[in-house]
Amino acid sequence: MPLSLDAFGRMLDETGLPLTDAQKSVLFDAYPMFQAMLARATAPLPREAEPAVVFDPDVR
Repeated sequence: MPLSLDAFGRMLDETGLPLTDAQKSVLFDAYPMFQAMLARATAPLPREAEPAVVFDPDVR
């Protein structure tokens, strides 16, 4: 269910930040991009990306 501008505005009002309607609108426009970045950043990594697999303890 997509978030409406009114619901997003209420969410921002709860933060206590003094934002104008124009500022809320700009943040609302960027919100889907932020959600996409958050989904990519928190996605599980493959086993090959684990530090224990990448780390080579042999010092030469």
